[in-house]
Amino acid sequence: MVEKRASGGSGPVSPEPEPGAALEAALDQLKPFGLYQRYVVALLCIPNLFAAMYTMNYVFVAELVEFRCVVPECEGWPSQEQFSNETAWALLPNATCQRYQPRHNGSLGSCLPHDYSQHLQECEARLYENQYTIFSEFDLGCRPWLRTLVGSVRNAALPFALLLTGYVSDLWGRRTAFCIFSGCAGALGIVKALSINYDMYISMEFFEAMLGYGFNSAGYVMMVELARPNVRAAFACATGVAYGLGGVLFALAAWAVPHWRRLLLTVHAPALLLPLYWLLLDESPRWLLARDRGPELTTVLRKVARVNKVVLSDDVMKTLEKDSAEETSKTEGNPWLRLIKSRVLLGRFLLCGWCWAACSFVYYGLSINSVSLAGQRHVNFALNMAMEIVASLLLMMLLERVGRKRTVFLSFLLCGVACVVPFFISHSGASLGLFFLGKLAITCAFNSLYVFTAELFPTHARSSALAATSLVGRVGSILAPQTPLLSGFVQAALYGGCSLSAALLVLLVPETRRAALPQSVAAAERLRAPAAPPPAPPPPPLPPVLSAYT
Repeated sequence: MVEKRASGGSGPVSPEPEPGAALEAALDQLKPFGLYQRYVVALLCIPNLFAAMYTMNYVFVAELVEFRCVVPECEGWPSQEQFSNETAWALLPNATCQRYQPRHNGSLGSCLPHDYSQHLQECEARLYENQYTIFSEFDLGCRPWLRTLVGSVRNAALPFALLLTGYVSDLWGRRTAFCIFSGCAGALGIVKALSINYDMYISMEFFEAMLGYGFNSAGYVMMVELARPNVRAAFACATGVAYGLGGVLFALAAWAVPHWRRLLLTVHAPALLLPLYWLLLDESPRWLLARDRGPELTTVLRKVARVNKVVLSDDVMKTLEKDSAEETSKTEGNPWLRLIKSRVLLGRFLLCGWCWAACSFVYYGLSINSVSLAGQRHVNFALNMAMEIVASLLLMMLLERVGRKRTVFLSFLLCGVACVVPFFISHSGASLGLFFLGKLAITCAFNSLYVFTAELFPTHARSSALAATSLVGRVGSILAPQTPLLSGFVQAALYGGCSLSAALLVLLVPETRRAALPQSVAAAERLRAPAAPPPAPPPPPLPPVLSAYT
């Protein structure tokens, strides 16, 4: 820390105040979970309900539908009601995209088996059980790779979305990014629901993911920057509970509205109202300080104080103007250049990037290779999303009581053990239990990384750093679908190796529990958790006269 000597060249040395110290002092005077904070958390949890629906809607929108070949010589060109025609089914082989060749080409009314040879030909047309998904409506029956391409195209768009989100959020503000991207999510989702063919649908899937994914990330950063250190984990975990609840609600919506067009319209239309948050939310105070928005900053802080019914110190408010001017001179230029020039932060970014990639690889790999639960598909999906709620509730306790670093370390460690041990035991029940334990652990690690990463980087690059580390993690989600091609032992070695290596690397990153969010690169380099308060001194001994009566 740079020190300066008092005037006159002698006397005690006074430390130079940290950038943003006045803001921290002002935030300390406000209630950590007052009415204003509860209002913001409630507002920002609502978009998380929709984020789960937009991310996972292809599970039902592109769902497989049973189909068969049309036998025009026997049934002409039937309507959908004739799908279960037993006579036509008897004339079809086991191959779903081929049928027997007729002996008398073009003759109608030939429904007898001897009128067809054993030679196979490609289907001229297919009949589907229903038209509820794009799989049936766009006739993808004999081109199943087009159905799986939907998820791949969405994942390919997310790197662009993350980079765009970080850039807009850090340059123009968290609130601006939230309003822009939420409006895009609603508008492009509705256009996607009106697609007239597969090409239009897949194109809109890409643009909706690229331009509509970022509102959730921008809102999350806004919430973390408002929270005080002792409630920051609770705020972040509230978004995880909302995300899981959104998945459960989406399962109910898909059950009540089975047709894909009406389902997309139902879940995307409310997002058109989210840009109104510009009138309901204030910009992040930390971003305002980093961008020299002194008057706006003091207005926001006075509003928080008024709502929470507290009084801010005049000295602190006056110092904010000076701090905001100093912040501008220190954050001029490209924030990424300042971050890359710092070996400490560059190494921290690389460590976080590997943890994100390993977490994403294991999380999606376990999901893809899991055995489907018996029963109704909507119930299974709801149960799977309910795991997010359980993990978030656990994190609400662990992140504050155990700490960010230990929680992520233990989650990775537990997941690695749970992935490897089943291959050394033969009890099926124990293996299934370890699988769910590993899935729960990696979900905890995934959700913890959002909190941990946001606290490790300075304000002017926080959103970009969070987006960039998440971008690196997408490498894991791209590789995860290839794991079914590998043997079970190789998969276990990969999952266990990734989890255990990430657990070890986490030990090299500083703890951030209850630490103030770093406002500058220098503050981020010196980041460490505050020391535990010393124990209270014992009470003084009682006078002899009083001690005789105790």
